[in-house]
Amino acid sequence: MTLDFYQFRDKASKDIDIDLSSYKMKRVKRRINSLMDRHNIKDYDHCLEMLKTDREFKKAFLSHFTINTSEFFRNPKNFKYLQEEVFPKLINKKKKIKIWSAACSDGSEPYTLAIMLNELNVKPRNFEIQATDIDNEILRTAKKGIYNENSIKKVDSKIVNKYFSKKDDKYILDPKIKRRINFKQHNLLKDSYGSGWDLILCRNVFIYFTKEIKDEITQKLSNALDKDGYLFLGNTEYLLNPSKYDLDKEFASFYKRSK
Repeated sequence: MTLDFYQFRDKASKDIDIDLSSYKMKRVKRRINSLMDRHNIKDYDHCLEMLKTDREFKKAFLSHFTINTSEFFRNPKNFKYLQEEVFPKLINKKKKIKIWSAACSDGSEPYTLAIMLNELNVKPRNFEIQATDIDNEILRTAKKGIYNENSIKKVDSKIVNKYFSKKDDKYILDPKIKRRINFKQHNLLKDSYGSGWDLILCRNVFIYFTKEIKDEITQKLSNALDKDGYLFLGNTEYLLNPSKYDLDKEFASFYKRSK
C-alpha cells in the first residue's frame, strides 16, 4: 500500500526534524510535489526512501522547503524607522542592546543591523546580535558574508563602498561586521526563545505557518521580549489583535511589548 500525502508528511517530519504539519498544507504539498517532479520521483514511498538514504537529496529537500530569500535593508522605510526611532530609544535606555534575528536566512538582515549600529557609533561591546535559522546550509553561507549584486540593490552606494569590497561579481562584507554576529541553528517550533531581548526580528516567516502555529510563535516571541522591547515583522505581516500578546502596534511592522 503506497503512502498518501499526509502519511508521507508525518513520516518525513521525523526524518528531517521539522514538523511539516505546522505549515500551510497547500504550500507544503506544492513544494514537495515540484521537488519530486524535478527528481523524477514517482510516489511518496520513493521520496521517503530517498530522504532516508540519500544525503544530497535530503539536503535538496530541506533547501527546497525552507525559503531563503533575503537582502540588505529589505523594506527600506521600516529600516529607516528602526534607525531613526527604535535604535536611539534603545541606545539611550540600555547599556547593552540584545537583538535576535530569527530565521535570518543568508545573513543579510543581521549584517544590516550591525552596519546600522556601526553608523550610529554604537561600540560592539554595547550590543549583541544573535542570528538563527533552521537551515544549517544557509547558516554556513551567511557566515561567509559574500553576496551578489541583487542582495545589495537597496543599499546606499556610500554604505556599499564603506562596508563591502568587490571581487569579480561578488560583494564581500567587511570582516569587522561579520565578527559582530553570533550565528546558530534554531527551530522556532521547538527550541527555547530565551528572554530579555530588546529587539526581535522575525520577518516573512508567519506567512508559511498555520494560524494556530502563528499564534503560538507570536506569544513566545512576545514573552521573550524585555519590557518595552520591539518585535519587527515582515512588511506584509500584521497582528489583528496585538494586545492579545501584550503588544502595542508602534509603526507599520513594529510592535512594542507593553507589560
